[in-house]
Amino acid sequence: MRVRGLVAVCIITGCVATLSAGGAAAKDTSTPEERKQWVEITRKLESDPLNKGLNKEGDAALKRVTDVKDFHVLLCPELYNVFGGLNSPYRRTLGRQFMLASAAYTVENPDLAAGTDALYVAAVESVLKCYQAILKKEPDARSQVLDDLVKKQSQGELSEFVKQCP
Repeated sequence: MRVRGLVAVCIITGCVATLSAGGAAAKDTSTPEERKQWVEITRKLESDPLNKGLNKEGDAALKRVTDVKDFHVLLCPELYNVFGGLNSPYRRTLGRQFMLASAAYTVENPDLAAGTDALYVAAVESVLKCYQAILKKEPDARSQVLDDLVKKQSQGELSEFVKQCP
């Protein structure tokens, strides 16, 4: 009786360990639905970056993008530093937008994404949409750096700007 009980405990423990490991492995990979959601959240943040609920979703999406093992986004550190280094209360929002937009472009263009100028232009354009949406609600949130980028965008010069990326 004691041996059967011990065998039952071992079997249950083995099943729990297997299920736990399987759950951990599943969490290490993204699903097509998740990737679609990352794109949707990125687009929503472009028009409503100050929405607190949406910001929580954006933070969760970025955490997931960085946590999964089967999805990789090539970021340009020079561009990220432009947005992450802004002297603005919104630098974190804009830096996150750059990363999410890079991920969204990669999801939408899996064959074109890795380190292309098009990826970087799309990510910068997403940040500029986000910036302009912020300005609609917070007109005093102007940044000379971002205003200069908006000007470059209107003159069709973003492709030249992103050439600083390796």
